[in-house]
Order: sequence, then structure tokens, then C-alpha cells
Amino acid sequence: MLREPVDRKAWGASPPTIVNAFYSPPRNQIIFPAGILQMPFFNKDAPKYLNYGAIGMVIAHEITHGFDDSGRQYDKDGNRISWWSPDTIESFNAHKQCIIDQYSKYVITQINMTLNGLQTQGENIADNGGIKESYYVGFI
Repeated sequence: MLREPVDRKAWGASPPTIVNAFYSPPRNQIIFPAGILQMPFFNKDAPKYLNYGAIGMVIAHEITHGFDDSGRQYDKDGNRISWWSPDTIESFNAHKQCIIDQYSKYVITQINMTLNGLQTQGENIADNGGIKESYYVGFI
């Protein structure tokens, strides 16, 4: 199975009705099952800016996973390979550490627990990228 070519048209393990979105590094694909294209993420009757802020953030979040601590290890064809320059890796690591440090300072007061920014870095990077990009779309 590991040596077989990837069937990019095969549907994944999740049903099309699931309300979620995914990034697949080996396929270099973002997957949006039909279930997510409903409120609160998308409403065909809503003003564009609301959809940009909702489903736009989800789309940008998933795209950002292609460049987070895991996704960056795959090239455009889904091959696991280091394709970034040393300078790019150094810059990414500095920004990544900033996010790790920021989230590691967050305390959940209800249970007096501090987040583990190292453990959540991939989602935190994608969340920040998603919010930033959906915000910029509002100015186009």
C-alpha cells in the first residue's frame, strides 16, 4: 500500500455530511465535505463579508496547514521532502516559536491550566493564518 500511487479522486474516510474540513499533506489537498457548507460557516443569503469571515477563515485555515510544522514537509506532489531554503526554515522556526510562546502563556482560568503551545502549534499556526487571510479578503 505504501508504494502504490495515490488515488486523488478517492473519497477519504470521512462522510460527505461531516461538518469539518481537512488538509491532506500526501495529496496536497484541502477537503471540504458538503456538510460544512451550511450555517454557521456558510449562508448563501448572508452578506459576503460574513461568509468571508466564516467559511473564508476555514478555507484559509486549511490552506495554512500546507505550510505549518507538518504540511511544510511535503512538496506540491505530496512527497515528503525538505523543499524550503535554510533561510525560510530559520524564519519559519522563529515565527513558530513566537506562536508557541504566546499560546503557552494562555491560562484556562476555569481549571487553572496552561495551554501547551508546543502541542497545539499546528492548529494555532493554521488559526492565525486563517484569521489573517480572511481579514485581508475584506479589503479586496
